Parts: sequence; structure tokens; C-alpha cells
Amino acid sequence: MLDDFPSASSESGYFKSSELSPKYDPTAIGLAFSGGGYRATLFHAGALLRLNELGILGRAQRITSVSGGSIATGILAMNWDLMSWDSGRASHDQMIDHFIKPVLAATSTSVDIMTTLKGLIPGISGGNALARAYDRHIFHDRKLSTITKKTRFIFCAMNLQTGGLTRFNHHYVADWRAFRSTTKTIKLSTAVAASSAFPPILAPVRLDLSGEDVSCPAGARYTDPALQTAPVLVDGGTYDNIGLEPIWKRCGILIAANAGQNIPSLHKQFQWWPGMMMRIINSFLDVSVDWRERSLINLYRNMLRDGLPERRGAYWSIATDPDDLEWTGYKASDAMLQIARDMDTRLKRFEPEVQRAAILAGYSYADGTVRKYLMPNAPAPSEPVLP
Repeated sequence: MLDDFPSASSESGYFKSSELSPKYDPTAIGLAFSGGGYRATLFHAGALLRLNELGILGRAQRITSVSGGSIATGILAMNWDLMSWDSGRASHDQMIDHFIKPVLAATSTSVDIMTTLKGLIPGISGGNALARAYDRHIFHDRKLSTITKKTRFIFCAMNLQTGGLTRFNHHYVADWRAFRSTTKTIKLSTAVAASSAFPPILAPVRLDLSGEDVSCPAGARYTDPALQTAPVLVDGGTYDNIGLEPIWKRCGILIAANAGQNIPSLHKQFQWWPGMMMRIINSFLDVSVDWRERSLINLYRNMLRDGLPERRGAYWSIATDPDDLEWTGYKASDAMLQIARDMDTRLKRFEPEVQRAAILAGYSYADGTVRKYLMPNAPAPSEPVLP
């Protein structure tokens, strides 16, 4: 389906040419998946199922994720090599067996309450407790270095010591401000936990680099060796809750999904300071997401000197107005879309009917957005068969 997929501009626009060259590829496909707890995990699983059918997933050069999105992409990265991609896409049965079923199993187990209780104990890091829970229930002792090398999966966290983005992939962990490390001893569960360690109780992940080869990257802002031993990491959504940072300077085709929503209005006076501070933190996160959303849409719309858009792509959120999309073929019911929007963004188990609604909502939003803005000639889907 992607034989005639158009490229984006090769010119520099919003980003300086020094930020793009020589690694920017106007034909490269980058996928980004937001945070949002298990709701995000399920919503993005449905989107990935449809992106596979459209032939996009198998051709993506980079797949980045944050928080709940990292649970979905972590499962996909762990099982990628169990599937055949010779035709540019995995079969539906393979995606069900090696991706959807493990996602359903993961989101059938609550981990946040017990992890929160452990995080309240002095001397115990909530983020490291979360990593151990993920390891038991989802990733089963897999090392980060053993995930697929055919597609670059990137799990995003924020480094509290530097304020910078920390990227985990199979080859290295790096915060360009302070360190770059090998991944010989780092578990996949640790990468996903760092990406989803939402403060204050589920955080931080204290990353032990004692068994790694660590260096200070060229151009680092901070060169203190103390920053290269045990970085203190929290949820990547506190830096970029869509996960765009690792792809929008590298890839000309940007496809992103946001399973979060703006915070609702509240009729209260906020006289209790912890509640006020949490509201302020959530407001900061909202502003960050709004800025990245606007920037991404402007990249799609901005035409450069060669007559091509600065970036091509598709972006949807769980709150996207369904009337704005292409809905020929299968579409999740309005009731299912509402169920998905109303889900908590916790790491708690969901009943099968709620899991199904979230997956089908993500599937439908991905289909409706991609076929409207990127692939208008792609055939409409039938209802996907789920377990």
C-alpha cells in the first residue's frame, strides 16, 4: 500500500539545518505513542494493529513511546522477531498471538496500588518497585539488548538530575546532556518502568549503571562523573507526553497518537496545598502537550521552498472529534469510543469489554486519521477479529 507514499520536504524549516543534517530522512517513518496508563496501552495496541494492516508498522524506522504507550511498544518490541515481516506486515494471527493477547494479559493485572504502598516505605523507590512488577507480570526477565534490532524502538524517560530526555533503545541509554551507556545488564522492564514512573509515588527509577560502559557524549551540557553512575528517572511524559522528540528531527513522516486528555475544570478553591500542587503539575503537562500538538500540526501544514510540506503524517487523540475523520468501513461504536475516553489512566486491571472497547477505539481512530490524511486510496477495513 505504501509504494507511492509521498515524502516530506528535505528543506529545513522549524528545525535548524544543523539539527537535521545528516540524519534527517524525508522518507523515513516515525511512530510516537503517548502516555495514559493502561488506557494508553490498549488504545495504542488497536492503533498498531491497524497500522500493521496498512503496511506502515513494518516500514517504520523509529517507534517511540512514553509511559503507558511504552507498555504496548515494549511488548511489541519483545515479540517482534517472533513474527514474519517478509511481506511488509505481520499476519493478523501473528499480531493477535504475539501482541494483542500479551497486551490483554498485561492490562488484566493491577500493579499501581501495591507499587504505591511499597513506594511509601522509606528507602524503597516506587519506580524500581514498578520495574520489578513489570518484570514479573509482563516482560519476564528480558534484557533490553535482546529486543528486535530490525526496527528502532525508543522508550522515553526524564532525568531529574539534568532535566533532559533519557532515551532507551536496544543499543544504548542516553541523555545527551550528561551520559551515554551500554545496555548489557539493563532489563526491558526497567526501561518501560522509567518511561512510566509517574511522580511522586510511582517514581523514581534509580538506574544502576555500575555494570555498563558509560561515557560523556560530545557536546554534553554537564560533564560531572557523578551524573554518569545512577541517573534518577521519572515518567517521560513529564518531558514530552506524546514521544515526538526522538523522531521529529529524524523522520519526514510522523504518525502520532495521544491517549491522554486535557484536565477537566473543577469548581473548588484548592485550599489543600498537595491538591493544588498536583493540579499545577497536571496543568504544566497539559501546556507541554498542547504546544507539541500545535507544533506537529504546523509541521504538516508548513510548505517549504521545494513545494513540499515540512512533514507529512497523521495525528489523533482519544478525544479527537469522530466527525473529522474518514469513517467508511468498520468504525467502533460511539458507545465504545466513549468507554475508551472514560477509562482511568491508572495501571489497574480492566474488564474484557472495556479492553475490547479501547482497542477498537484506537484501531478506528488510526484508520480514520491515516486514510483521511495519508492514504486516501487504502481499502476500508472490516471489523478486526479479537480474542
